[in-house]
Amino acid sequence: MIELYLSQNNNSKNGAYGKHYPRVSYKQTLNIHDMAVHMADHNTPFSGGTIEGILRDFVKCVREQTLNGNTVKVDNLAIFKVSVIGNGCTELYDADTDKTISASIGTLAPNDKTGPAVNSLKLLAQATGEYTREELNKDGRLAWTDKATAEIAAAKKAAMGGGTPSTDSGTSGSQSGSQSGGEQGNSQGNSQTQPTSFALTISTTGSGTATVTHNGSAITSGATLNEDAEVEISITPAEDKVPTATVNGSEIELTESEGVYSGSFAMPGQASTLVINTGNTGGDNGDGIDKD
Repeated sequence: MIELYLSQNNNSKNGAYGKHYPRVSYKQTLNIHDMAVHMADHNTPFSGGTIEGILRDFVKCVREQTLNGNTVKVDNLAIFKVSVIGNGCTELYDADTDKTISASIGTLAPNDKTGPAVNSLKLLAQATGEYTREELNKDGRLAWTDKATAEIAAAKKAAMGGGTPSTDSGTSGSQSGSQSGGEQGNSQGNSQTQPTSFALTISTTGSGTATVTHNGSAITSGATLNEDAEVEISITPAEDKVPTATVNGSEIELTESEGVYSGSFAMPGQASTLVINTGNTGGDNGDGIDKD
């Protein structure tokens, strides 16, 4: 079961201003050890330690094979391959500097016409088999978190003349089904008076620029934010590039206006990582990135 919470775009400069978007409420992160223990519990003759060793060897071999220029297909999961982000050299050979375009990784100086062809390598994972979007749509089961259920019920009550929306209304129909409306309202009231804060790690790549703000003030990596705090992103990508942004691996919807991409998300209830790529794209559109 995938639980969803609601995030409202509060960026008045964004074309999606005021709209509500569902976000996945991730429960936990499982590492190789956790997955090995889980698999060992599925009536397998192998111990958790044996499975963990096999998985760790598999990860090493995937890295080895992709760096050798091969693709690795894990049936019904993903196809892994290494792609490149190019520099976009204007010349194959520069007579003034006696330099040719080279199959190497590096950066170009502002006045360089040629040099390293590749800015960086990146790992791509393309869904396949039972993990394609169509198959996930068939098998995925969704439900609102308790808090989202209460917010929807409060909005309905307000629309029907029951007063302004309030999280104290309390509703049934949550996934657990065991929490009463009064308990839910009290819990949310306490969380509002004593908010829980979490650290946000911000990682930015690419040759464009990006700013991250909260309540109109810029924030940097390591900032501590309350759960559900609205975080806004503004990206000016490099020329002919399309940026992307994810939080805890979940893609953030970006909208473009006059060359600037913007988006927002509600701070998850856990320490989180925001990854912004100011020059990423999904295909060969003259941007220097291999087709996926």
